Amino acid sequence: MAKKSIASYLIERSSVKKQSIASYLVERSSGKKLRINGCLPSQKKPPKSKHYTASRFSASELPIRVDLRHYLTKVEDQGQVASCTANAIAGAYEYLAKRAMGDAGDVSRLFIYYNARKFDGIEGDAGSSITTSIRVLQEMGACTEGTWPYDPQLWDEQPYTEAYDEATRFLIEEAEEIDVHLFAMKHCLAEGYPFAFGLRLFKSFDKAGHKGGVPMPDLNHEDGREEHGNHAMLCVGYSDPYKVFVVRNSWGENWGDKGYCYIPYDYMTNPEYCRQCWTIRGVSDLDFSAGVWAEDDEDFYTYDEEEEEEYEYYYEEEEYEYEEEEESEDVENSYEEEEEEEEEEGYEEGEEEEEEEEEDEEEEEEGYEEDEEEEEEEEENEEEDYEEGEEEEEDEEEEE
Repeated sequence: MAKKSIASYLIERSSVKKQSIASYLVERSSGKKLRINGCLPSQKKPPKSKHYTASRFSASELPIRVDLRHYLTKVEDQGQVASCTANAIAGAYEYLAKRAMGDAGDVSRLFIYYNARKFDGIEGDAGSSITTSIRVLQEMGACTEGTWPYDPQLWDEQPYTEAYDEATRFLIEEAEEIDVHLFAMKHCLAEGYPFAFGLRLFKSFDKAGHKGGVPMPDLNHEDGREEHGNHAMLCVGYSDPYKVFVVRNSWGENWGDKGYCYIPYDYMTNPEYCRQCWTIRGVSDLDFSAGVWAEDDEDFYTYDEEEEEEYEYYYEEEEYEYEEEEESEDVENSYEEEEEEEEEEGYEEGEEEEEEEEEDEEEEEEGYEEDEEEEEEEEENEEEDYEEGEEEEEDEEEEE
């Protein structure tokens, strides 16, 4: 019996509804929900990766400010999907494309998010790791958002075949892991490369919603949101006078300073809070340092913590349903029936092969017997010829 195609099995799959928990920050004034628990711990490093070496500049050679925002695409909103890692990595890729080609479209964040979860076997809208998102770009690439758009309702839908075909044109070559250390982080930015990272959030992070300024967490009065996990963002600059990193978030342009925030050095260089710092590189090692250095902080940003208006947020958990595909009993039975039929077919084929081997042996025996008969005939002919030769010699002797 011929095997069924994979497509026919997919048709016969059934979906089982499952439940999970999503956590949000909810803005009191608007009711807008900000997803905050999407950055999962890395299971393993990307296949093409190495440790970042900060060797091009000395500490004294680094500029007092670096700002890559001019080369970044519009800040996007992840909505209520736990796709912060995909948003951060997509932003980094779009930056590389814009620096290399002068322009860049939007990379499909849902393409990255879907395949990263599948690589790690993550069920539900539970987030993904930065390293696995990088692996997607290395092994699959990523299609454009025009091909596979960011529709929150499609977070668990597999992209079309055309999306995978297109994605192979947009692969990245390698990724480098950066130490959670001030000099290494600044050095990477000074070379003209942003880096993605995961950050443990505190209650004080809520204040960034107004103008983007993130206070240094006060551990005497607040706890880190351990139950929320980490939130992935993209670091795109720094300022020595303000001692802050410039960070691109994925909560839309109405949050923070047009979608960006400013996180203190001491916060981001604490390995207890900041994890998974990775920068991605293109096929060729291009020099992106030109045009991103500055020796002053004029018009950088205005942040006064005393005047900072605290946006009021509250924490909320919400159950959600998602569909997990499972094979129906009919499909499982069909697998078993096919296996049994294949075993029977294999047994019958084995018997036929044995019969053929026996026939071959019989033919070989017959051929052997024929060869023996031919040899006996040849020997008899040789003896007759020999006897005839002797008789002829005797006749000749008698005549003499």
